[in-house]
Amino acid sequence: MPHFELAMLLIFMAAIIRGYTGFGFAAIAISGLSFIWPAKVSVPVILILDLLCSIGLIRKAWRYANIDLLKQLSFGAFIGIPIGLVILIKVPDQLLKLSVSLSVLAMSIWLLKPHSNHLTPNKWLTRMIGSISGGFTAAASIGGLPVVCYLLLTPYVAHVQRATLVLFLSATDLASVALMVANKIINISLWLPTLILLGPAFIGVLVGQWLFHRNPPKSFRHIALPVLISLSALSLYFNLHSVH
Repeated sequence: MPHFELAMLLIFMAAIIRGYTGFGFAAIAISGLSFIWPAKVSVPVILILDLLCSIGLIRKAWRYANIDLLKQLSFGAFIGIPIGLVILIKVPDQLLKLSVSLSVLAMSIWLLKPHSNHLTPNKWLTRMIGSISGGFTAAASIGGLPVVCYLLLTPYVAHVQRATLVLFLSATDLASVALMVANKIINISLWLPTLILLGPAFIGVLVGQWLFHRNPPKSFRHIALPVLISLSALSLYFNLHSVH
């Protein structure tokens, strides 16, 4: 894999933001790694890293998560994940990168706007969002963004939203990784770079948490979203340029 030092730096930066804001690791990492690695490499590597980095958050999340919401999101996700996996396998790399960059950019810009709680969650809408998120997770490792967009419109308090999101993304990451192993998308050649990148990821999360305790942010929007928008816009520009 080329430019491994740059990959380590990108993962470290994404992990700092994840530790500081609790948001954006996968989306930032995939937007950055799309510059240097094929999507069929970067997506499974990021999914494994995201899954491993979330292990320490799961136990606490069980105390605050909305289990009914989690069940409905998961029901939809396990329909969407196989579809996303087919997209990852079948869609040409350049088109997939363009789609990822455009999706991250659009959802990040939407998240910048303040939203009032005016949406009443229902079973079928929640399942649909879960299905979209599952597909995005398997195809591009950005399944968190659709759920964040949805949760911001619901009346659930912030700590319930965060806890439910942690458990949901851990489950979808695990299911996606298992399917990728079964379909030989993840093989032994990816485990070594994943283990090497695990060090910068864990260190970055610790640094982000230390910064959080020293100076807690009033909102993740002011930190994670500008990075997401910048990286996705640059990735979109270079991918469009390479097509021409």
